[in-house]
Amino acid sequence: SVSHFLSIPWCACLIQTPNTIPFIPQCFNPQSSSHDQLVGATLAGPRGLQHMLCFFHTEDEAHLQDHERPIMHVSSLFALGQGLSGYEGVLHGGMMMTMVDEAMGVLHEINLALGKTGEIFASASVTAGLDIKFLKPGPINETVLVNAWVDSVDGRKTKIKCEVRNGNGVELARCSSTWVSVRPRM
Repeated sequence: SVSHFLSIPWCACLIQTPNTIPFIPQCFNPQSSSHDQLVGATLAGPRGLQHMLCFFHTEDEAHLQDHERPIMHVSSLFALGQGLSGYEGVLHGGMMMTMVDEAMGVLHEINLALGKTGEIFASASVTAGLDIKFLKPGPINETVLVNAWVDSVDGRKTKIKCEVRNGNGVELARCSSTWVSVRPRM
């Protein structure tokens, strides 16, 4: 996936920025056949979601190891195939919602994986609400960028916002959501 996005000039510029950490998210690389199957198994493929890569920027060399400083912004690149169309040449709205949901979920995933502190990163989080505004038709057979960032944290709830942009920087959609950390079962 990294090599695919490095072959696209505007994506390569984003990935090769100093202090950028690229990674393939769990949703696109499921750990088991019973978890993350929608994106990683069902939608992934040559006619569907061809490639996915996420990245974030560290503030300094100590940022990754400092458990008190969470990653507050993650970007996700999605290479979209022909089979994701709703209307001819237009990305299905449900796929747009899936991309923003997954991109926002990656914020929790990366902080949990890096051992960041705080109640919201102590366990998995789930979408409690999602409000999306479609601004322009989404493309197929192209790559889009989804930027997601933490807007606020209140106890077990996280407010996350995101935007979807095409390769020319045109905003296609914006979204705000509420996520709730799931209490571990005893």
